[in-house]
Amino acid sequence: MSDTVLMQELTWPEIKQAIADGKTTAVFACGAVEQHGPHLPTGTDDYLGTAIAERAARIAGNALVAPTIRPGLSEHHMHFAGSFTLRPSTFVALIEDYCESLVRHGFERVVIFPSHGGNADTMKAHAPLLARAFQGRCEIVVSTRSDRFERMGELLAERGVTIGCAGAHAGYTETSMMLDYRPDLVDMDAAAPGRCDDEFYRPENIERSQMESFLYGIQTQSPNGILGDPTGSTGEVGDELLRLAAESLAEELRAPAPVT
Repeated sequence: MSDTVLMQELTWPEIKQAIADGKTTAVFACGAVEQHGPHLPTGTDDYLGTAIAERAARIAGNALVAPTIRPGLSEHHMHFAGSFTLRPSTFVALIEDYCESLVRHGFERVVIFPSHGGNADTMKAHAPLLARAFQGRCEIVVSTRSDRFERMGELLAERGVTIGCAGAHAGYTETSMMLDYRPDLVDMDAAAPGRCDDEFYRPENIERSQMESFLYGIQTQSPNGILGDPTGSTGEVGDELLRLAAESLAEELRAPAPVT
């Protein structure tokens, strides 16, 4: 049997056997296909969502990774060529159909997480509805916990990377992770600073900054589509960031979510 945890790389008998052997948890990311500046591919959130889910499943040892959902909710990126967006109703219906497929194959727990920030609020709002829809058949966990971002932020601060450089989109953080996972798709010669003033990203301002992007589009905040500064990014740091994100997610793969 293959040692991969990615369902799209396994045959159906291998998946059936893995479930019978106790891998009854499935995990998948909800990503996006959207611009990531002039230096990263439009599939960045897809690639990184898969990378985090794969690492987390290997750490936890009890899960398989379903294909990352793409595209997502990216209306605020549509000024830039190559971006795709779904209606919220389509996005939620897609998640429900994913879960239904997994449940019918015998998965007892499904953990879903956003690898694109624009998906997070909609996923969080619909989490109770998803849980209720599958109640008695499967436990559905929508993971939007903030601790993984806090851990990553602490690591970057230790490395002397400011919150403005780390950014929220195609900055130091995402670029470093892509340099580790898919360096062949990163063009560092085209990397340039975007919106990288710390004030924009401070905790007391970030919700307002995010809402402005939703209302007026990323291009009004950063003409090149970058929120952060990708220059100086390294795959070494990217590996550590992916590890921290995966370890946080693995905690949710191992332990049942608390009943609320």
